Amino acid sequence: MDQCLQVAWIAGSDAITEQSNFIFSPMCLRAGLALLATGADGETLRQMLAFLGSEHIHQLNATSAGLLAEMQAWPQLVFAAGIFVDRSLRLRPEFKSTAAAAHGGIHAICGLPEPGNVPPPRRHDGAGAVPVGPRDALRRQGAKFEFHGLEFKVLQLFYKMVGRDGQVDFGFGAPCFCMLVFLPIKRDGLRHLLRMAVTEPDFVTRCVPRSRQIVTPCKVPKFKFSSQLDAGGALAQLGLGAPFDPDAADLSRMAVNTPPAGLYVSTMRQKCAVEVDEEGTTAVEAMYSPSSPGYSPGYQPPRPPPMSFVAEHPFMFAIVEYKKAQVLFLGHVMDPSKEDQ
Repeated sequence: MDQCLQVAWIAGSDAITEQSNFIFSPMCLRAGLALLATGADGETLRQMLAFLGSEHIHQLNATSAGLLAEMQAWPQLVFAAGIFVDRSLRLRPEFKSTAAAAHGGIHAICGLPEPGNVPPPRRHDGAGAVPVGPRDALRRQGAKFEFHGLEFKVLQLFYKMVGRDGQVDFGFGAPCFCMLVFLPIKRDGLRHLLRMAVTEPDFVTRCVPRSRQIVTPCKVPKFKFSSQLDAGGALAQLGLGAPFDPDAADLSRMAVNTPPAGLYVSTMRQKCAVEVDEEGTTAVEAMYSPSSPGYSPGYQPPRPPPMSFVAEHPFMFAIVEYKKAQVLFLGHVMDPSKEDQ
């Protein structure tokens, strides 16, 4: 189970209560925590590795480096991770080199706030990564599910990926990005749907439609909004409290001149934005593909009946990389007319 994804339940549930739109990136949070772990030691490091599901820091750094390499291969994706450190601290060379090699964060290290906004010397501010997803939708397909008594429909909108040569790439080496829109049948089913998304293992990717189907009518409202959260409180509730505790945090591998009182993470903010408009959601008519490994050659299964998808009440959405089952963003729309939260 992705521990970072569970932050979405704590923050997203509050947003539902407040009738607010919400978007969150578990991948952002993981990248920010992985970068922070590079400077941690002792019980703080052990707690972070356990939370992130890694046995040791070298394994975590290797995973981060692989993710960064994948993100840099496609011009539609922008990925950045950084930590803002107080002006008075001198970073350890080994920390800076690892941050640059495994996390691509050296350009943001020691980013100095404007005068008057510099935190006190003991405080350490951590900022997560910010990925930006592709915009051009290519095709759509849908399916209807019932899971633990909750009925919902899922609309899958694929994105076309353009390589650095400007050509659309449909090859096996290209990542497969898509937006999944989860529409509960009951108008008040969003909270239940969100809980399943963050507690059931691989729920989001398990609900990806497995076959192409005509979706008509297909109506998803335009929406554009941003939301932000301080992940520190949610992480502490989930068992990762050491980095945020002034009396327990051990970030001694980060700076040469660590003050006697030590360093801790004062805030770990994440701000995400999403925009879905006519350009981003216009999909060509869905094509029905009869081929399937489960059927003998020459046999064509019956065409499934068209499915309607009209998102006229609150719904959840996710932006995922399908091949690696990576959830980049998870959010919900309560009111598409609202922008900033």
